[in-house]
Amino acid sequence: MAGSIVGDAVVVGEQSEASKIYNKGYFGTMQGGKLRLHLIEAAFLVEVERLVVEHQGQPVSLHDLMNYGLTVDANFEITYLVFRDLRQRGYVAKIDPEGLNLYPRGGAPHSHQPIYLVQALSERAPFSMAAVLQHIRDMQSRKLMLGVADEEGDLTYYYAKFFRMRGSQEEPHAYHGEITLLGDRSMVWDTGLARRLQDHYVGRDFGGGVMQLSLMETAYLLEKGARVLRNGQLLTLEEFLAYAQTIQPDIARRLRAYQDLRGRGLVPKTGFKFGSHFRVYREELGEGHAPYLVHVVPDHYTSTWTEISRAVRLANSVRKQMIFAVTGEEVEYVRLKRMTP
Repeated sequence: MAGSIVGDAVVVGEQSEASKIYNKGYFGTMQGGKLRLHLIEAAFLVEVERLVVEHQGQPVSLHDLMNYGLTVDANFEITYLVFRDLRQRGYVAKIDPEGLNLYPRGGAPHSHQPIYLVQALSERAPFSMAAVLQHIRDMQSRKLMLGVADEEGDLTYYYAKFFRMRGSQEEPHAYHGEITLLGDRSMVWDTGLARRLQDHYVGRDFGGGVMQLSLMETAYLLEKGARVLRNGQLLTLEEFLAYAQTIQPDIARRLRAYQDLRGRGLVPKTGFKFGSHFRVYREELGEGHAPYLVHVVPDHYTSTWTEISRAVRLANSVRKQMIFAVTGEEVEYVRLKRMTP
């Protein structure tokens, strides 16, 4: 017996056929002996020739069913691609108002809880950090998976989660000494301060007991008690930041993340060579490689999926994890990692 389109669903009215479809793959929901299928589930069953769908007594092709689905949901085709892929991989995926509930391999809705909420996205859709944050907060026991379809229909999956950043370095409460501001960087000629900075991996050894600092490192040390002079004049933190912002407009945001990372026992160094703000070490420099690339963004950050894909791929290629430091009311860390379901 065929299923019939009823509004935004397909209903299979014959009880034995309905039970057969439900029990083999847990498609739809049983209601009073009838099976109610989401249009995406119905389209998949039509494609694999397990269901015939009719509308007003006439058979409906997969082509027509997908076109109809687009009138109900503008993201129908993208969600269908992700649903189809997960089902072909042997998973039970159920339609949820928030996305797709993905059950563990071999799991079923009556005996297991979903392990992932899968968001189906087009590569042309904007990447929204605010949306990712909200989804992660709403996950409860589930994890967030993002399934991104490119223009050829190939899928890339990402696992998004809050990430706990912790290192083993002890950070001094204060730094004392004199820093000389040049143009877009500073120098530490003060041998006592330079030695202390070397011990705690702040700045770069310039040779001869001299350290070179970035503007952000300079701001950090100024807050920690060091003195900064420009042309012989002592600068307050406000004066220094006003000057630095003319060269590096986002210095205040990066500084918040830098301070937070240092406070967590981590050693952040420039990540310019990797296209990120920081490469971050958990241990002493020289004891291992930097396991993280950290890019600092505001909580309303938007981008393209092409940029996100490039960042995650690059991090993976150099054996690092891609972390976004999100500066809202506090600094939160979000890891994006490619995965294969």
